[in-house]
Amino acid sequence: MVLATLAMMPSCTRYFAGDPALTEPSGAILPNEGNAPRALSMFEGSTGRSLGWADVMASASWADAVFIGERHDDPTAHAVQLAIFEDLNAGYPGTALALEHLERDEQLMVDQYLRGEITADAFIDATESRNWAGKDTWVPFFQPMIDAARETGSPVVAANAPREFVRRAREEGHDALAANASSDRALYDLPVTERLPLVTGDWNERWAAYQSRFREIMSSDSDFESDGAFSEDARTRLDTIFLSQSTWDGTMGTSAANALERGAPKVVLCAGCFHIERDGGTVLQFEARKPMAKVLTVTVIDASSQRLRDEDRNAADVVIYGFPVERKKPEVDSAPAKPDTTTEKPANSAAPPTR
Repeated sequence: MVLATLAMMPSCTRYFAGDPALTEPSGAILPNEGNAPRALSMFEGSTGRSLGWADVMASASWADAVFIGERHDDPTAHAVQLAIFEDLNAGYPGTALALEHLERDEQLMVDQYLRGEITADAFIDATESRNWAGKDTWVPFFQPMIDAARETGSPVVAANAPREFVRRAREEGHDALAANASSDRALYDLPVTERLPLVTGDWNERWAAYQSRFREIMSSDSDFESDGAFSEDARTRLDTIFLSQSTWDGTMGTSAANALERGAPKVVLCAGCFHIERDGGTVLQFEARKPMAKVLTVTVIDASSQRLRDEDRNAADVVIYGFPVERKKPEVDSAPAKPDTTTEKPANSAAPPTR
């Protein structure tokens, strides 16, 4: 009887898919000109119905975990992340803020800053974060979220794996990382790659689809055989790179799950959009560890639209449009962000591997 009951239970549930009160348009009026962040054009990702900010925050209030995807250099995306965290934290004090942009070995410095033991400049310099998404981007993009958490005594989670271990995942494989000492293992979590379908439903198929999307985006024309299949060499190379990507996902998904285990009423995790959109790996890794948790995914598109574009359908539970980002070539003498030694990282993290 227990097994039969479990088989009928859903895995991580989604707000819009399961609430019968939200099958009709909300009646939200789209602004003629968006005023970021609470008056942007917002849509239900599966149906395209218009949403207002109240709809978005109702869904965030329902969820245990909110995952917000960003293009790292998009200021509107970071304004949306801050607004969702501030409003959710106001209703649910102690909501945890989990950031891809900080690594677990930096948690001590995060906590020192939250306690007022070090200045903002000391914290930013110690974590080498000042130019994280381009020259001088940390202060306007990321620091406001941390300061909002500090002001209310909410936890900030350095959610990501240190680059050293992400690089070693690619070079040595997950089995080698699994054999590390426990002190090192505390700094990262290897990805779950298969789950029993009893509770997780079609999780295995969704994880396989995520890896397939990764291969497609990271591939070039020369990686395919005449029949359209990947060459053996290309598949091996791409799957080796995926060892790094999935280590990021495993660590961030577990970090969000751990925040709830430590007693946070909600967790908001901010990360590059590929980790979040369309059953992204970080969301799936969270679901593998918290299969009964309620999940909301939000993505912010750096484009203007008064309707849900076809190419963005099902990108997330909530799709928010902002404004086009003018991407300039970096200045020759501009200081780099934290060095990424794992994979080739595009300047616009709309495509993986997104940090």
